[in-house]
Amino acid sequence: MSQENVEIVRRFFEAIERAFDAYWKNPRSIAAAVEAHDLWPEWVEVFEMAHPQMEWETVFLGETFRGQLEAARVWDDFLTWAEDYRPSLEDAADLGGDHVFAVIALVGQGKNSGLRMDARLFDVITVREGLIVRIQEHAARAEALEALGLSE
Repeated sequence: MSQENVEIVRRFFEAIERAFDAYWKNPRSIAAAVEAHDLWPEWVEVFEMAHPQMEWETVFLGETFRGQLEAARVWDDFLTWAEDYRPSLEDAADLGGDHVFAVIALVGQGKNSGLRMDARLFDVITVREGLIVRIQEHAARAEALEALGLSE
């Protein structure tokens, strides 16, 4: 089951990459599209892979968001400052049970500053019954593993 969870995480981030490609071709509020049931097909695919009440614990905002609409609002918030913003999966590994360790690359460019963003997040992703139910972001690899009582 654990290798299946790694594949689910891989497919989830592949869908996110396609969704952001679609977004940048026709930028509009992702949250408004969720509320209006008028999502791009690529975003429908992303949300079909996430539990409706998924939890996303963000490292940059220091908050936990619940549900697909709140996740869409977080992405909208990120996109207000970005000229381009794209998360992508660099690596995924089985942590046993329901947990997958993922290294996420975040690249983007500020709208007003023009500064490039190139960051890495280290996520612990929980998968249950084939759906992403929780994403816990961490700024460091060791911190992510420690959250589960593991070490490098």
